[in-house]
Amino acid sequence: MSDKRIPIVQDYLKKNNIDAYVMSDYENRNPTMVSFLGDKMLTRKIFLIFKKEGLPVVILHSIDSNFFRGEEKDYDLHVYHTWEEMFKEEKKVLSDCKKVLMDMSENGLLPRVSLADYGTVSFIKGLGKEVVSSGDLLEMFSAAYDEKAYEGQLLACKKALQIKDEAFALIKEDILKNGVSDEYRIQQFICKRFHEEGMVYDDAAIVAANAYASNPHYAPSENEHHPLKEGDVVLIDMWAKLDRPDGVYADITWMGYIGKKVPEKVEARFQILRKAVDSAFAFLEENLPHRRVEGYEVDDVARKVVTDAGYGQYFTHRTGHNIAIDVSPHGPGVNMDDYESHDTRAIIPHISFSLEPGIYAPDFGMRSETDVYIDGERKPHMVAGRQEHVIAILADK
Repeated sequence: MSDKRIPIVQDYLKKNNIDAYVMSDYENRNPTMVSFLGDKMLTRKIFLIFKKEGLPVVILHSIDSNFFRGEEKDYDLHVYHTWEEMFKEEKKVLSDCKKVLMDMSENGLLPRVSLADYGTVSFIKGLGKEVVSSGDLLEMFSAAYDEKAYEGQLLACKKALQIKDEAFALIKEDILKNGVSDEYRIQQFICKRFHEEGMVYDDAAIVAANAYASNPHYAPSENEHHPLKEGDVVLIDMWAKLDRPDGVYADITWMGYIGKKVPEKVEARFQILRKAVDSAFAFLEENLPHRRVEGYEVDDVARKVVTDAGYGQYFTHRTGHNIAIDVSPHGPGVNMDDYESHDTRAIIPHISFSLEPGIYAPDFGMRSETDVYIDGERKPHMVAGRQEHVIAILADK
């Protein structure tokens, strides 16, 4: 078997007492299946089935079988002509299986996992099979990355933190010189600096003042932006990665106040978020080396801090999202989420994710965000800096 991931799948099945992993696809819509079989011109329904031992089984239509010539050494090919024959082949291949993995999630809560259609899952269940989610296994292939990519992530984080400092310095310069700055101007400065540092991103940074920061995904544009002036609370959320195939995003959010001293109300609210991040990270340090930890558990820890402080109703998104080698900072792996979904995927080695609790109150919004990487020993590392206090932008150096 030429694909080195096949033994990984089979080892996973053995360790978890699962008889088979059943993947289905149509016209190359399942990226993980395509990564195994190649980007062939497949026009009919196809199955890729892994068992604990032996060659993986491919069930495919006769018209598509031409694209698998010469691959008999890697796959046990089962060809069907009619839909009745397709069902017969599925039933035959799985006849000795009781428990199978499929690309589905309980109640459809995890769209990045839920790639198998309802009908296919129902048919397999109708054969008397117990069907469980492949989420943990998919994460190993789609979200974990190697040491070289991790080193690139560290460099991206270092560059992002430096540009963040420059952005707050530019706000100060504008205020001292002209009495006002602007959300869009600072956003465009950040974009320019990312490009100068050889970094890319999917969307421009968020720079938001006061109540505009209470919309988690508000972003200034050329047609809609607002001034930044003394007395404003300023949120800067910025994300970018090195412009290379294995680039992993740095994704950070820092808070500032345009004044020489941060008001007690602003700092006190930020300290709630700081405590939420620190509590979530401490939970990971304590538990992850010793047991399976699922994404929702981390969200519960951070959310409790914000809720106990009286701001639970204003924490309106998950605590964190997966970060991987992807076009977006929102990767395909486990999210720290028991709010938008109940993410029961495991936090595994060699993945990354954000910790970013927020309080989006009517007067002003706040978020504190850093990134965490899990090493091969299941130890968490905070890789994107840690804001301790709100930045007093006009303070004397």
